[in-house]
Formats: sequence, structure tokens, C-alpha cells
Amino acid sequence: MLQKILLVSVVLTLFYVEQNSAQDDLRLQAILLDSTLTKNANAIVRSEEVTIEIKSINSVVVKTKRIVTVLNKYGDGYADCCEYYDPNRKIKKLEAIVYDSFGKEVKKYKKKDFKDRSVSDNSSLVRDDRIKYFEYTPLNYPYTLAFESEVENSTTAFIKYWKPILAYRLSVEKSIYKILNPSKISIRYRETNLEEYSVETNKSNLETTYKVFNIPAKLPEVCSLPLNDMIPMVKVALNEFSLKGVKGFAKDWKSMGKWQYENLVSGRDKLSETTIEKVTELVSDATTTKEKAKRIYNYVQNKTRYIGIQLGIGGWMPMLAEDVDRLGYGDCKALTNYTKALLGSQGVKSYYTVVYANERRDIDSEFASMQGNHVILNIPDEEEDLWLECTNQTTPFNFIGDFTDNRDVLVITPEGGTIKRTKKYEPEENILHTTATVNLEVDRSMSATVKRVSQGLEYDWNYNIQFETPKDQKLYYKEFWGYINNLEIGKINLNDNKDDIKFKEDIEISCVSYAKKVGNRLLISPNLFSRDQINLPKYDTRKTPLVISRGYVNTDEYIINLPDGYMVGNLPEKKSIETVFGSYSYELEKIDDKQLKFRRFLKIIDGTFPKEKYEEYRKFRSEIKKIDKSRIALKQQ
Repeated sequence: MLQKILLVSVVLTLFYVEQNSAQDDLRLQAILLDSTLTKNANAIVRSEEVTIEIKSINSVVVKTKRIVTVLNKYGDGYADCCEYYDPNRKIKKLEAIVYDSFGKEVKKYKKKDFKDRSVSDNSSLVRDDRIKYFEYTPLNYPYTLAFESEVENSTTAFIKYWKPILAYRLSVEKSIYKILNPSKISIRYRETNLEEYSVETNKSNLETTYKVFNIPAKLPEVCSLPLNDMIPMVKVALNEFSLKGVKGFAKDWKSMGKWQYENLVSGRDKLSETTIEKVTELVSDATTTKEKAKRIYNYVQNKTRYIGIQLGIGGWMPMLAEDVDRLGYGDCKALTNYTKALLGSQGVKSYYTVVYANERRDIDSEFASMQGNHVILNIPDEEEDLWLECTNQTTPFNFIGDFTDNRDVLVITPEGGTIKRTKKYEPEENILHTTATVNLEVDRSMSATVKRVSQGLEYDWNYNIQFETPKDQKLYYKEFWGYINNLEIGKINLNDNKDDIKFKEDIEISCVSYAKKVGNRLLISPNLFSRDQINLPKYDTRKTPLVISRGYVNTDEYIINLPDGYMVGNLPEKKSIETVFGSYSYELEKIDDKQLKFRRFLKIIDGTFPKEKYEEYRKFRSEIKKIDKSRIALKQQ
């Protein structure tokens, strides 16, 4: 009887092994794929299993197994397999295997086969983190890549998030994320969008698991929410952690900010007496906090330059202020801390502030953890918050532009961290005013002097042209007004008023064939310099809300001198459009038989609108584009 039981047990075990082996073989094949996963996809995550073991506050091990089928050349990036390492992060296992569409092995990579290089960038002087990676050039599609790694890190301040959907046009067949916590360290979780994707969860004291299956590829839609706001995600943080050997404790933003202040920022603001005396003299006749801060900010801009330094804890701790003062360079942390030290020497309080820069992204106010990719400076000045971008040598005082505007940030004070929101530039602040005098000639040519004045975010979007070469400036304007054929750019005069934060452009232009001759008439487009070029796609079924990220106001006024021997007939009536997204008007006025006046007004209002409103917005912009390029006829007298 015992022999029969053993025999049955062996048979069942062999069957189980064969069944799982067969499933793995099928998963490596790309010829039999679910059509719901291939639709709109460039690649499919066939299987991903991430297991994170929290061994102690000084040790976390991440094991990753991932199988990705790449369907076309646009999906190659999803098969990139790499791991980063540094003195605190060790790669214990690393391998990859490439299979053809039938599941036949094409190439195998062991750890020694991976290439190795520094994680360098153009702005960093030195870094201590490196990357191991491999390069595979496929001969045919589809192909499948299986990747496996194991990495141990003594820094536990960053626990890898679960984000099963990494990008648009990427399907996910299976994704599993597992946290093992044998040491029972206190862990906090932040879960978003799990219900919408039917995520399976299983939680206990020692283990937490998340699973999701069969997610079709998402398609990007213009003017939509960031992908991270729409996908399932789990953020993880330890209350007790280690950052490059520095132990920490945080359960909320107040305690997180206090730890950062005491361990990363405090005590690094000492300056020499010589420097303090120099700065004291600089601000001696300044009567307000704002004026003192402005002079010191300009002093830092003239004295320093940005260079990234990412070594050990220095990736998070600023250089000593006295070193920045001596060397004349530093990264965002160092330059911000240096500016803070100079202000402090004159009795001006300011606070080191952590932010996500460039693409608008909030510090998650509901989940305290190590976040952000940039540092700026906050100066509370009575009822106004001043915000200083200390790494840019050309940015005006108290102007952060769209690099860090309108987002939640972590302000680090001696008492702890607090969440604030940076300045929001309202549409009425973001002004581009264009005036012009246009001369039309009988031979169809045109010449004009154009003046543009930019303020607010329009300043931010335009002022960098002054740093280009004269040749590149002319190319820029020719491309900007690319709808004018045979356009020639003459003199360019640019004026950057940093005190008023106004950028002025004076440009002379000409064109040998602006007007179109039809019989004894000349056809012209009165709107020469501010045509709306936005072309929004039409969706059969819009899936995401409409997001207009920033609002602005554009105004135009031109005097158009008519060619000799020509006059204008009946002018079109003023056109006006009013919507929840903004307003638009287009108007032509006859001054006399020789002159016309053209006026245009466009205001766009930022905000988030229901997806059903997208088509209305698309039509609004389409109608603007149509009116902007409309023509009128000039008749011979």
C-alpha cells in the first residue's frame, strides 16, 4: 500500500513539474498571444515577479523575474534589462535570455556578459553609481526576453514601488509584487487605483502580496492626466530606515522633515567672516527683506555655476557652504544651501525645499518618504512666499517658471517638514503682447517691424532665445513663423528686463511673396504673427479627462499699410468665441483707405475638465486655427 502511495506521489509531482514547464515554454513563445493583449501594444509583460525582503533597517533584497515579449521595434525599450549599483547596492545575480517567436533560445547573458559603465550626465562632475546592462539588436519580431536579478541594498530609505504599467502601449499579462518582512519592521503603504484594475491583495504581518492580470495596453491621449495618476501603484516606506549609512525615523512629513534637517542640512551653513562682511556691505542700504534677498540672489548667480556631485550621502546632503563659496560651484543642494547661508548671515530666514522639477509632479502630501529630484529655496516674507531657483544663472529673482511652479513641495524647517504649494501663474499673468507695423507692396511683398513683450510663463517660454547665436535666432523665428513662405529675418533686438520680468523682442522681417494675386485682387491673411498651430486629434471614445496644464493670454495689434492702388472692400464682422476653456476674438478695423488695424485676443484657462468636454475644446481650438489663417481681398482702385 505504501509503495502505491509513493508511486502516485511521484507521478503527481512529475505531472506538476511537466505542467509548469509546459506553461513556461508557452510563455516564452510569441506565436500564440491573446489578442486583447496585442491590441495597441508594442510589447507585453508576460510575467513579472518582484519580491522585496526587508531583512533589517540596513538591508533590503530585491529579486526580480521578468518575461517580456517585444512585438515591434517600438517595443525594444521595454526589453532593456539593467541594474544599478554603488558602494551601498550590490548586484548578487544578473542574467537574461533572449528567445525567438517559437520559444527557442537565441542568446544567453550571464552577469559577466553585461556591460558596465558610470551613470553619468552632462551636468555632473562626479558620481559613484554605475549600471550593468546589455545591448541586443533583434533580427526578427516578435521575440521574448527573460530577465532575472537579485540586488541587495544597505540603503532602505527607498523601497521599490509597485508600478505594473510602466508606459503606454505596454500590456501586462501578469504582475506580482511581494513584500517579505521577517524582521517585522513598521511599514507604511500607499495604494492608488487598485480597485479599477481588480488588483488581488493578500496581507499579513510577515508578507504582503499584490497581483494583477491581463491589463490591455493603454493609448496616450493629448491633454490628459499623467500616466501615474491613472495606473495601479503601491508605494512603500519604512518608519525606520537607513540612507547611505545614516539612520532615520519618519512616520509623517513633520518627522521626515525634521530628520532631513538634523541629518542632512543642519550645520552646513558656516561662512567665513570675510564673506559675511562682503555680503553685509552688499545689503547695507537695503530696506526690505525682499530687497536683501534679491541682492544676495544676484550675488550667487554671478559667483557660482551649477555642477552635479553625486557621491555617497552627498547625493542627498549639500556641500558645505564655505566650500561652495571657495570653489564657486555646486549642485542644486549645494547652491540652495549656500544661498540660505548667505541670507541667514543677514538675518533673513529661508528654508531648504525639496521638489519634483521639470514635469509637474507633486510631493505626495499623504505619504511621507524620500521623494523629489531637485531643491529650491523658500523665503516666507510676511504674507508672500518667495521662491528662488538657485541653480540657474539667468532666471530672475523670485521667478521659478514652469520648472517648479504650482506643485506641492516639502519645506524643511528646524521644527520639521511642512507641505507647501509653489506659485501658480494665473492666465492673466502669462501675457504675450504682439504689435506690428506691416507694409504691403504692389509686387506682393511684405515688410514689417514686430514687437513682442512676454511676461509670466510666456517670459519663461521665450527669454532663452537671447542666449542663442544670431544665426540660430534667425532660424528660430523662421521656424516659429514657418507658415509664411520665403520669410527673411532682418535685425533682431532683444531686451531682458529681469527687474520687471519682461522680455522684449524687436524683429524686422520681410517676404517677397506674402500676398497672393488672383486676377486684379490681392489676397492676404491679416494675422501674420500669432496663428494658432495646434491640431488636436479626434477620438471616437475619449477615455481620460481633459487637462489644460497652464493658461495664458495672447493679445495682438497690427497696423497694416495697404499697397498703392489697392483698397479694401467690406471687412468681415468681428468674430468672438466664449467657452469654459477661454475666449477668443478677431477683429479688423478700417482706419482709412490706406490702413487697416488688426486686433486679436486669446485667453486659455487652465484646469481639469470631464472627458466629455474634450471634443468641445478640440472644436474651439480648430475654429481658432481656421479664423487665424482666414484671408481678405484687396481690390485695385
